Amino acid sequence: MIKRTRLTGFVGTAAVVALAASMAPSPAHAAVATATLAEKAAALNTLGIPPEPKFTGQKDCDLTISIWEELDGQANRKEVRAAAVNAFASPVVLQQGDTTPCTLFIRTDVFAAKQRDVANELAVQEQERVERELKQKAALTIGLTVSTDDLGLTVKNFVDLVRKSDKAGPRVKAGAQTAYDGSAADQLAFLGDGIVAAHEADREEQIRIDTQHDEALRRKLIEEAARKRALAVLLVDATDGMLAASDRDFITYIWENAAQGTEVRGAAERAVLSREPADWNAYIHTGIHEAREADRQAAIRKKYEADVAKADAIVAEATKNGHHNLAHATRKALAGSATELDQFLRVGQFDLDLITGFEAGEVGLTWTNTAVPGSPVNVDNCLPMQSRLLSAQVTTANAQVNKAEADLTFLQMEISAATTAAEKARLTAKLPAARKAITDAKAAHAKAKATYDACLAKAPEAALSTTKARTGTNALQIVGNDRNATRSYAYFQTMNLDRVMVGENTVLSYWIFPSAGDWLPSDSSCVAVDLIFSNGANLRDSGAVDQNGNRAHPAQQCGKLKANEWNQVTVPLGKLFNGRAVTRLDVAYDQAAETGAFRAYIDDISITG
Repeated sequence: MIKRTRLTGFVGTAAVVALAASMAPSPAHAAVATATLAEKAAALNTLGIPPEPKFTGQKDCDLTISIWEELDGQANRKEVRAAAVNAFASPVVLQQGDTTPCTLFIRTDVFAAKQRDVANELAVQEQERVERELKQKAALTIGLTVSTDDLGLTVKNFVDLVRKSDKAGPRVKAGAQTAYDGSAADQLAFLGDGIVAAHEADREEQIRIDTQHDEALRRKLIEEAARKRALAVLLVDATDGMLAASDRDFITYIWENAAQGTEVRGAAERAVLSREPADWNAYIHTGIHEAREADRQAAIRKKYEADVAKADAIVAEATKNGHHNLAHATRKALAGSATELDQFLRVGQFDLDLITGFEAGEVGLTWTNTAVPGSPVNVDNCLPMQSRLLSAQVTTANAQVNKAEADLTFLQMEISAATTAAEKARLTAKLPAARKAITDAKAAHAKAKATYDACLAKAPEAALSTTKARTGTNALQIVGNDRNATRSYAYFQTMNLDRVMVGENTVLSYWIFPSAGDWLPSDSSCVAVDLIFSNGANLRDSGAVDQNGNRAHPAQQCGKLKANEWNQVTVPLGKLFNGRAVTRLDVAYDQAAETGAFRAYIDDISITG
């Protein structure tokens, strides 16, 4: 069981966790009352999880995590699981200890997410039904006997089945090969009208060969083949009676059995009502297939419009909640084809990659220069050269105070030793100036010290920079000054992530440029990307290693990177975090042994696989 304590604040050592909890800022909004027992039971019941005390007795965020774990592996509960991660890994939960997102998940969000799952499931079932009908129609068209297992094949694999079938003529085989090598849309189009046209050409050629000397038989076979193809649209096998019926009676059968509201039915009705035999024959040979394609295109347009509306809603919600990677991925899907958008909404949105170089139109920062609670420790942004100059100014100002005070003491001694009234009066007249000199010197010292203290108080920075980039114009810069040779670190929140799931082959990759020079020692190599996962674990303490066998912890990267050039770091995540979601990306400086300034640039981050 993952406990809430594993997910709170900056997770380094126990002491740092406690420090983070004590330093967490107040919530940005008033926390709502925690979920009641009845509300917890209702949330569990709607998901089919028994409302047992082991669940209902948990705190809101622990219950949210338990729900997420209980639904692991259930493909029809992706929306609920995504909503659960969004709740218990919300920034206000992790940073501020405000469990409101978990409470709202239990109280309302779980029901809305389940409805989205139901809608997605229905959409999947409808897509499967359409694809199944296309497969049945294609099989009937060429006379291919298929099993239930065959109809359960993917569209591409079913096209392959057609391609290899001895029922397929040369034109059907060629069309199947082209579709197989093409896109998903090409494969669906082939199983629609493509196979009909190809089979008709194959059949007519075979009929021509078989009936070279019998024109009446040739026409009869062509008409029977056309009727079989027409009935395949309704997924009906042609009986002898249907093959022998008049054209008008045959079309009447289609009119009576086609689905209401379809163009197949409407075109059949228009043909039946016509008095022209040529119209009847044209419907059987081509009209029904043109109508079926019109119905298919209308269904595609309707679904695409619904998918666009759904994607627009996702972008709006993700943008509002600062989920930039989800918003970016959805915009990318919207810019693609209808098939790509459908795939994204059904599957892709729940398992996102992160690929960004921080350029315009790419995934950007959720936070700018926002330290993890409890951080930094012994790290400021008063760079050594500036620190030395300001320290020298404080020392000089302090010496001026000491000199002014010594001058006043000496003057007072001279006044005491004066032997004449005139001499004493002359020396006493210098006292105001001597005292003012002390006041001025102390003011200069206070100003110098305040400037020095302000420099020491400057926090290290992590923000976008255009100074140096590996690609494009932007990179993430982290800069500061380490002033303790025992323990120093600075961790910065960079991106709030959701639906970035770790699989067996998922890899973190990024490029880093550690700057070095006269005033920048090797400390700049002690910078790395850190990840926070949905079970509360982090990358730095996990023992994960990069492609060179070095620990992914920033302190373990010290001295392992080449200064003043771009280094790629890749860290396999699957072995340690398979099945987990990445909920946050941080950048960090961490070093125990040395002091000094550091500056590093990070670019082209990806979590893929």
